[in-house]
Amino acid sequence: MSQLIDQVEIEVISGDGGNGAVMWRKEKYEPMGGPYGGNGGRGGSVYLEATNDLSTLVDFRFKQKFEAQPGVKGANKNCHGKAGNDITIRVPVGTVVKDLNTDRVIADLIKDKQRVLVAEGGYGGKGNCELATPTKRAPHYCEPGQPGIARRLQLTLKLLADVGIIGMPNAGKSTLLAAATRAKPKIADYPFTTLEPNLGVVKPERGQGFVMADIPGLIEGASQGIGLGHNFLRHVERTRLLIHMVDINSADPLADLQTINKELALYDKDLSSLPQLVVLNKAEMMMEEEAQAIKERVIAALSSQKPKTLYEDDLKLKESVFLMSAYSRVGVPELLELTGKLVTRLKELAAAEEPAHIEEDAAAVDHGSTGFEVIKIKGGLLVESDRVDRIIQVTNLKEPESLFSLWQRLRAMGVIDALIENGAEPGTDVTVGGIIFTFGEGMQ
Repeated sequence: MSQLIDQVEIEVISGDGGNGAVMWRKEKYEPMGGPYGGNGGRGGSVYLEATNDLSTLVDFRFKQKFEAQPGVKGANKNCHGKAGNDITIRVPVGTVVKDLNTDRVIADLIKDKQRVLVAEGGYGGKGNCELATPTKRAPHYCEPGQPGIARRLQLTLKLLADVGIIGMPNAGKSTLLAAATRAKPKIADYPFTTLEPNLGVVKPERGQGFVMADIPGLIEGASQGIGLGHNFLRHVERTRLLIHMVDINSADPLADLQTINKELALYDKDLSSLPQLVVLNKAEMMMEEEAQAIKERVIAALSSQKPKTLYEDDLKLKESVFLMSAYSRVGVPELLELTGKLVTRLKELAAAEEPAHIEEDAAAVDHGSTGFEVIKIKGGLLVESDRVDRIIQVTNLKEPESLFSLWQRLRAMGVIDALIENGAEPGTDVTVGGIIFTFGEGMQ
């Protein structure tokens, strides 16, 4: 069985924008000539796209760095440079994308073909032809291309299953999945048979179908990473409903049940509030009277805990505890019918609430916040902004006209007003994009 790779780190680098060109017209009937340099091409961007064709992140074990093409430099006769090619990285549906530098979730890719821009290519610099103005008809300079963006991303795969089957090792989770679906999980009588979550589609005789997954056996301490638990508990987060399998022949079935619930609560309190159906499995291996007695003890214990329920109004606590034999399929149809009803109900509730989907605007994803922050530091003020930093990078600081253009853009963004509000006055040192400027009289 292949190893499940469900969390990896990769590096993505967008392409640099091409530099503008400084060129001049030299034609027979154009004695005055003029600027003729073209703009640089835009650098390639990096996208992530979800696909149902992949089920693990194992491919990223062999390649962790992805780099888009840079843009081409501008040329003579006002010819613009060619843009760099974008690259699209395919990931499984259910992948959560996190920026490791900012510790911020960029996107949660839960649909096939869903795309997100994770590193935008740098803009190409302007050539001297486009920089010409009525007052400066022959600029002897051009703009450099914007550099690309390098980001460290964490990709985390969380299974998209409606129902998760949880329990201690050898409780019969894989057997139930095989009995309910066409999935063929590995089944054997030793701990940790299931080394990766298995998915199957349940198609009951009545009602809508749903996706079911058996989660590898959890043990005490799983929430702290003991055994296989911690790496796989994240897969439970996607589910709407849990089927909690308990081996009724265990030395203490109730203790097994409480151990798993405790680990769920320690890992994530929301997991412990998910609705559960408790299945006392392998009931065929003991007398019916003895099995019923154990069932009553479990019901009594659950009743004393007063668990929060999300079941249908007519579903009582007793009806959420089942005696079953997954091996002989006794009680399986009834369990699946009830599970289907609950999944449908929970989907209706989720649709009514319309939870917000995490996917940020492309500009915000690549440039960080499109806003800025003015910070008072020793000796002056500091402007922090990814967007402002990139503007500085394509500004020719030796040309007065370029500096004036920079000033106009900062004023339009509200940076100048913010500096004044923070005490900037003529002579104040202002650090922007690693460059120190002196706030002057004409800047107000």
